[in-house]
Amino acid sequence: MSYINLGMMTEKLKIYSVCIFILSALYFGGCSSGEYELNEYRIDYVETIITADTIKNVAIKEDNTKEDKIKEDKFLTKESYNFSVQIGAFLNPDFFARFLQAAKARLGDEVYYDLIGNMYRVRIGAFTNRAETMRFIEFVKSKGYFDAFIITKKR
Repeated sequence: MSYINLGMMTEKLKIYSVCIFILSALYFGGCSSGEYELNEYRIDYVETIITADTIKNVAIKEDNTKEDKIKEDKFLTKESYNFSVQIGAFLNPDFFARFLQAAKARLGDEVYYDLIGNMYRVRIGAFTNRAETMRFIEFVKSKGYFDAFIITKKR
């Protein structure tokens, strides 16, 4: 019986020694000395603050309104362009119908739409003078359509 116990002990000893060897290899191989290669960079810069005015206030005097800039161009006449104000654009016909109905209630029956592709564009006005259109867009924005902008169409 002592022979079987000795054989089992040597087998267990081999397993333990292999486990200890693997664990020590993982420990010492996985841990480094803490020395890393560090690169240092020096960046010299000057901090500058630039302020840009992104909102332009347009002031138009009622008594002395300048003629449209298009008139200054000798190839174009004032009558060659129409101006309107776009207040919305929709792909969904249901949203478009509700918006159009609400816009007509707020701004009147002059509100119309253009269907270009499958995009419904809700617009108002047909002006020949850009200055009049700019005056009108201020009125439209005062009614709550803050994203309104001017559309220029060639006749």
